[in-house]
Amino acid sequence: MHACKPEFPNGAIRRTQMRGTRNSSSETLGLSGILSDSSAHPIECALFTAYYIDEEWLLSYINSRAKITLIAHNYVNTGSGHSSDKRITRVFPELPREDFQIMHTKIMLIYYRCHLRFVVLTGNLVKEEWTVMQNAVFIQDFKKDDSIFFPANEFSKSLAYALHDISAPAEIIAMMNGVDFSMASARIVTSVPTGGSRKQRNMDEYGMERLATIVRDMEIDKQNAGVSKQNIAEFVPNARLYCTGSSLGPVDNRWLCDMYLSAHGINHSHCKHPVGPAILPWELIDIGIAFHTQTQVDKCRYSDVGKEHIYMKSKDYFSSDFPKNSLVYLQPQVAKTLVHAKAILARFGEQQRKGWMYLGSHNFTPAAWGRLSVGRDSRSDSYFNNYELGVVFDDVVFIW
Repeated sequence: MHACKPEFPNGAIRRTQMRGTRNSSSETLGLSGILSDSSAHPIECALFTAYYIDEEWLLSYINSRAKITLIAHNYVNTGSGHSSDKRITRVFPELPREDFQIMHTKIMLIYYRCHLRFVVLTGNLVKEEWTVMQNAVFIQDFKKDDSIFFPANEFSKSLAYALHDISAPAEIIAMMNGVDFSMASARIVTSVPTGGSRKQRNMDEYGMERLATIVRDMEIDKQNAGVSKQNIAEFVPNARLYCTGSSLGPVDNRWLCDMYLSAHGINHSHCKHPVGPAILPWELIDIGIAFHTQTQVDKCRYSDVGKEHIYMKSKDYFSSDFPKNSLVYLQPQVAKTLVHAKAILARFGEQQRKGWMYLGSHNFTPAAWGRLSVGRDSRSDSYFNNYELGVVFDDVVFIW
């Protein structure tokens, strides 16, 4: 009998391992390391979600008895042997506008005998994104406790709602009963496509508006603590944002303004009047958007991999509204490789030593974080294209 000993009880962030490079065990983690339990217990049940899932590759890492649920936008290499496999359940979440809305959430829920492993990914479940591109994962183990019946803290409720949003089977959500989430080290932020059955839902619970709520609760920005919709003109820029992702869309200064306010814990949709240049001049929006250049993609050591996974339309870049001055050079940790990770670092104060961090599936785009639109009644609502999920960490101390 193996003792139960969760390997990541306090949560950890790791870079995914890459082929042909040095991979420190304390800094990197491969798929086999995520799926293996230090107590040598086999996987009993698991949920995997991503935009792309290569079934043949993924299932080669999992024991044949585990019950598997897959939720993806695209399934590849399903294999004739898997199509009738009764242990595999494939789910397609609701997409009100299938022509451009996508399922982009990237998580794992892995149930072992003694604990649940929760994993947030920045990469898809396909081989090349785990071997030749720089991605990152957040991983935390939660102990099972049969004396607990759905411990409803904020983290567990956010996770349950997120699973329901992507149409995860009820039994997957029910298995959260008896899991102790009291040690959760992050807060969850999600996005869902607008429309369909969600027309009457509170969309301010998602995307940049949810981010604003999380940051406001941190009370990290003392300088703007009293700013609200009644006195938004008193807002003082107090943070520098560093954002990166594998895709850039139709970003403009209006949207950057909304995201910048959210990063300070201020929900623009609650403001009495739209925030414009007279209140927040564009030059005060301190955001650096790190993205690869065409030269970096062309010189990638792994041939044409970047052309599929690093994406931006030329029409968006050459748009008169695109904030080119906000772009910064993205330097990968491993030379001549490409970064596919999605992250935001928010550094506050004059010294920029403290702040918060986001890691997950959200690219720095309106499709992922939402775009605020003001209706005829001057009410602002968020519009989303994607399913997304990520985690936010507070009390981050930056050492560089």
